[in-house]
Amino acid sequence: MSRNRRCTAARAPRRWARLCVLLLSAVLTLCTAPASAGERPSEPNAEEREGPVVLVGVPGLLWEDVSRQTTPFLWELAEEAGIGNMSIRSATSRTCPTDGWLSVSAGQRALSEREHFTVCEPAPQPESNGSGAIVPGFADHIARNRASEFSAPVGLLGQTVSDSGGTTLAVGPGAALGAADTSGYVDHYIDRVGDLSPERLREVSLAVVELPELTRLYPDPPTSEEESSAAEEVTDPDDVPTWVREEALLTLDHRLRSLIETLPTGSSLSVAGVSMDTGPSRLTVAMSGEITETGFEGPDAYLASDSTRRPGLVILTDTTPTLLSQMGMQLTEPTNGRVWHTTERPGTTEESVGGLVDFNTAAVVVGTAIPGFFSGLVVFQLLIYAAAACALHRYSDGQRSKRKFVLSVTRVVALAGAAFPVASYLANLIPWWAAGTPLLALLGCVLLADAAVVSLAMLGPWRNNVIGSMTIVAGATALVLFLDLCFGANLQMNSPTGYSPIVAGRFYGIGNIAFAAFATGMLMAVTGPAHWLISRGLRRTAVMTTLVIGSASVLIIGWPGLGTDFGGVIGLIPGLAVTTMMIAGVRITVPRLAAVGITAVAVISLLSWMDYLRPTNERSHFGAFAAQVANGKALTLLTRKLTSMLGTLGNWQLTLLAGCALVFLFFLLKRPTRWRIGALQRAYEYAPTLRAGLTGSLVTALVGFVANDSGIAIPAIALTVMVPLTLSVCVWALQQDDDEIRKTAVRGDRSPKKAQKL
Repeated sequence: MSRNRRCTAARAPRRWARLCVLLLSAVLTLCTAPASAGERPSEPNAEEREGPVVLVGVPGLLWEDVSRQTTPFLWELAEEAGIGNMSIRSATSRTCPTDGWLSVSAGQRALSEREHFTVCEPAPQPESNGSGAIVPGFADHIARNRASEFSAPVGLLGQTVSDSGGTTLAVGPGAALGAADTSGYVDHYIDRVGDLSPERLREVSLAVVELPELTRLYPDPPTSEEESSAAEEVTDPDDVPTWVREEALLTLDHRLRSLIETLPTGSSLSVAGVSMDTGPSRLTVAMSGEITETGFEGPDAYLASDSTRRPGLVILTDTTPTLLSQMGMQLTEPTNGRVWHTTERPGTTEESVGGLVDFNTAAVVVGTAIPGFFSGLVVFQLLIYAAAACALHRYSDGQRSKRKFVLSVTRVVALAGAAFPVASYLANLIPWWAAGTPLLALLGCVLLADAAVVSLAMLGPWRNNVIGSMTIVAGATALVLFLDLCFGANLQMNSPTGYSPIVAGRFYGIGNIAFAAFATGMLMAVTGPAHWLISRGLRRTAVMTTLVIGSASVLIIGWPGLGTDFGGVIGLIPGLAVTTMMIAGVRITVPRLAAVGITAVAVISLLSWMDYLRPTNERSHFGAFAAQVANGKALTLLTRKLTSMLGTLGNWQLTLLAGCALVFLFFLLKRPTRWRIGALQRAYEYAPTLRAGLTGSLVTALVGFVANDSGIAIPAIALTVMVPLTLSVCVWALQQDDDEIRKTAVRGDRSPKKAQKL
C-alpha cells in the first residue's frame, strides 16, 4: 500500500468521527425544538372570571355540517372561535353519548353499560333533589370504569369543582353524567335550555349543557333482537334524508344562538361534539371562545393540545383539564387529557373549516381502507413468494434468455414489494383526500410512489452493485420516516400503515408499524456502505458509519416529542448491536448480549427520567410510564400491553404473512438450485454484510414483538421489508452467476453445455 493511501485510510476514521458528532448534534438540535407550535394561554384565576365556564355538548356534530346556509350562527362562531377536530375515542371503538359524557367526567377514556354494542342507550333521567339532582346508578359507572382497562375516575370533574368550592349546573341527562361529582350529584339541574337565565348562570362555576338534536334523528334503543337487527341498518348519518338532518341542524343552530345570548358577560364557552351515536366513528367539532360585552369573541385560531401536538386536533378527554384550567382549578389525579391551546390557522374561515373537513375525510377513508389494504398487502407478499419460488427453481434449468427475463422481473417485483410500506407514507405528499373518489386516489398514489422508489433503485448506477438497489429502497424507507419524524410525522397521520386520529392509538411520534419499517430499512440500508467500505479495507470506518446511523435512529425514535416510542428503543438497540458486531467481525456471545440488554434498559430509564422531570401536562409516554412506576401502577399497564400483544396472534392475516415470510427466507431461499447452493448463501458470498443486516432486523422484529402491544404486526411488517430486499440480492447473485457462465463459455474454456451445468 502506498504512503498516500495509508495516510488516507488513517484519516478516514477521524473524518467519520467528526461527521458522527455533527450528525448527532443536528439531531439533538431537532430534538430540542418545541413539539408543537403556538403560545399556551395563561391559566385564569377563578376570582378573575366574571361568568361561568360553559361546556355545550353536541353529540354527532361534524364540521361538514357547519355552513353559512345550514347553520349560519355556528358559522359566525367559527369565524371568531378557536376551532378544531375532536377525536372522541372512548374505552371502546363506539362512542355513544353516555360514553362521551362519562369520558368528560373522568378526563379519561370511559365506557357505559349497554346491552347492545351497536345501539346507543339514553342517559338515565336524573332524580330531583331540591335545586339539584342525583344521577341514578352513578356508583355503578364509577365501579365499572375503575375496574376497566383505563381505570377512568368517573366523577373527577364534578368532584374537583366541588372540592374547590365551586358549584355545577347541568342541562339534560347527558350533561348531568358529565358534571356529577363522585356521589352522582349536581348542584343545579334543569331539563331544557329554555329554562336557563343569566341570573342562574352567574351563580355557578361550571355549566354543562346537552344539545341532543342530532341524536334524536335515529331510532330509540331496540327492545328485541329483531328490532336490534333493523336498527343496525341505519348505520351512517348519510343514510338519513338530507332534509331531515338539515332541519335538525337548523333547530340546533337556533337553540345554540338562544343559549349564547343568555350567557352572562365573562363566560367562557366550549362547544364539543362529545360522541357519534351511529355509523362509523368520525372526528367531531370543537370550538372555544369568550362572551364579552360586544358578544362572542375567540382567538381566531386552530385548537391544539399536548395530547395530539397537531394544529386543529384535540381529544375528548382534553375537555376536562381545559374546563378546570379555565376555572383556575387543578386536577386532583392525572388523566390522559391536556389543556387546549391555540395555533395559527388559515386566513379565511372557508380555508380553515375546509382543512378540518379534509382531515376528517382522510381519516374516514383510511379507516375504511385499512382492512382491505392489509389484506391486499398479505396477498401481494404471498404472490411474490410463490412467484419467486417458481422463478428460482422451475426456471433454473431453462433457456438462458428466458431465465434472464424471469429473474429480472422477479428482482423488480421484489423491490416493489419492499417499497410498499414507504410508498404508503409518500402517498400523503399528494392531497388524495380532495379527489372525487378519495379511496381510489389513495390507492393510485401509493402505487405511483412505489413505482417512483423502484425506478430510483433500478435506474441509477448502483443497480449493478450487489446490494445497491436494495440499499436505495431500504435507505429510502428509513430516510423518509426519519425526516417525517423531524418535521412532525405528517406522513404517518392518516396513512394505512401509520396511525389514525379516529382509532386514537397515537397522535405523534412513530407508530409501531412505522417503527418496524423504519428499523428494518435502517438496518438493511447500513449494509450497503459497510460492504463498500469493507471491500476497501476500511472495516473500522464501516463500523463507525453503522454506529452513527444507528445512534441517530435510536435517538430520534426514543426522544420525547419526536419518535417517543418506548418499545422501539428496546427493540432497536439489540438489533443494532448485533448488526454492528457482525460488521465488525466480533463474535456474538451471551455476555455481550447481556451488556446490550443492560444498555437498552439504561437508555430507556434515562429518557423516562428526563421526561418525568418535565411538567405533568408536557410529559410524553416515557414520563407517563415513569410516573406509573413511581405510584405503583406500572404493572397494570404492562399487563394490559402483554394481553394486547398476545391477542394480536389472533390476527390470522399478519400471522400468516410472518410465517410464510420466514418459511420462504430460511427454506426456499436456502434450498439448492442448479447453482448447487442456496440462493441466500450465494448472496452472502457476494455481500457478507447482508447477513449482518438481516440478522439484526430479525432480532429487532422479535424483541419488538415482545415489547410492543402491536405484537405480531411488527415482525409481519419487518419481514415485508426485509424478505423482498433479501430476495432482490439473491436474484442479483444468481444473475451474476449466469453472466460468469456465459463469459466462461465465450472464452472457450469449456463448452457452453458444460458451462450451463456449472
